[in-house]
Amino acid sequence: MTICQPFSAALSAKGMTSQQLANVTGSDATRISQICAGTATPTSEEYNKIAGALGMGTPPAGHPR
Repeated sequence: MTICQPFSAALSAKGMTSQQLANVTGSDATRISQICAGTATPTSEEYNKIAGALGMGTPPAGHPR
């Protein structure tokens, strides 16, 4: 499972758009869209901001902490 799959699922479950997630995390909307689409891998800082905004836990195995 890639990182984008849990992010996309959580985004959908929250009823949020990538633009709303970008606003909540203070991130760039294009970058958030790329991460959620799986075309970019989030840094640990990005992961933590996104995961926090979506109510997710710690990074999956193999992802930098």
